[in-house]
Amino acid sequence: MMKIPILIFYSFIIISCNDNKKAIISTYEKLHNSQDIEGEMLLYHDDIEFELKGTWIKSGKEKIRELAEWDNALNSNLKFETYYIKGDSVICKAIEKNDWFKAVGIQQIIHDPTIFILKDGRISNIIANPVAEFGKKIGEKIGSIYSWSNMTRDSTINELIVKGEFIYSAETAEKWLSLLEKWNKYNAKNNID
Repeated sequence: MMKIPILIFYSFIIISCNDNKKAIISTYEKLHNSQDIEGEMLLYHDDIEFELKGTWIKSGKEKIRELAEWDNALNSNLKFETYYIKGDSVICKAIEKNDWFKAVGIQQIIHDPTIFILKDGRISNIIANPVAEFGKKIGEKIGSIYSWSNMTRDSTINELIVKGEFIYSAETAEKWLSLLEKWNKYNAKNNID
């Protein structure tokens, strides 16, 4: 007879912990979308590491702040769907929109799965797995921008991508938007898709 109440108690504890984990990620989503960088930074563990699978790994709060400032300047919006919890991880599908994607003609990017690993009640790791088709689209757009830059002798892209890596900051986000505006005007004038 005593086993049933204890089982119910432990089930309640597990469900509560899982709800808390999901609540941390939901809070992260809300802070990110409201462009509350300071609030977002409070959710990160001191040893935060963010991996965009197959592209880069950023470690430490300074690098993560640069990403947050980039996202803020580009009006980034995240939507998390289909949460599931496994141990210290919250796994979900992430849909990302921002002004950079919009400027290159991509409505949204999907990262599926996106894995958040929690440590001491804060986010210690984020592993985003972009769906392959979106990586291909971005690669094509960057190739087109490089070709246009070479043709027009606009070297701005060399400040924005160094040694094959994007430089993340609010300043570079603004430079990207300016560059993409010129690129889009050129494409429209010359009927290039």
